[in-house]
Formats: sequence, structure tokens, C-alpha cells
Amino acid sequence: MVFASKTYGIATPADKFSQAIKKRPVLYFGLPFVLTVVVGSFALSELTATKYNVHENRTKTMSKEEGLKLSKNRRKLNLQEEYWRLQAQDIDDDWEIKRVGSDPNPGVTTSPTMATSEASTTSS
Repeated sequence: MVFASKTYGIATPADKFSQAIKKRPVLYFGLPFVLTVVVGSFALSELTATKYNVHENRTKTMSKEEGLKLSKNRRKLNLQEEYWRLQAQDIDDDWEIKRVGSDPNPGVTTSPTMATSEASTTSS
């Protein structure tokens, strides 16, 4: 026989794997999904760590004045001088107390539609 050296029915590792997948579909669908979620979680954690590290390095290199965008030749704050400066400002003191007229019906609120309907009923 010419084909006697070929044996049929001996399973190769690929055949065993395909049979296992046919018996358990979770290996075909669930395992790749779970692996994708786990690997994605590690990848995203590395990306966010990199983002925060870059931000931290950027803020550490700035001085306090640079962060607040202040000029370096500004005048120093003295509370007593600020007090006297504010006292010297011209404040508008020519005001007088005026009484505000009170509502004729205290506690009664009317909507514009109620006011017009009341006006029409009182006029007739």
C-alpha cells in the first residue's frame, strides 16, 4: 500500500484544542474577553499614572510666583498702609434715608392674570 504510512485518527494538539473549544464555548468567547479586560485595565492604569506624573513634574518646576502669575517687582503688602489708603478714598457720603412705601395688602400676592381679572370684576 502506498498510503500505509499515513495514520488517520491520531489527534494532534490543534485537534484536541478545537475539540475542547467545541465542548466548552467559554474558552472561545469568555477567555479572550476576560483577558482583554485584564490587559486593558493594566494598560489604562499605566496611561493614567503617566498622565499624573507628567502633570506633577510640570507643577513642581514652577515657582510659587509663576504659578500665581505675579510679577517679581510688585510692592509688598502692608495692612496699615492699605487701611490708610482706603480711608483716604473719596467715599460718597451724601445719601439720605428714604422710607419705602408698604404694600396696601400685606401678605397677599397676586399674579398679573389675577390682577387683570380683579380689575375687570371691580369695574363692572
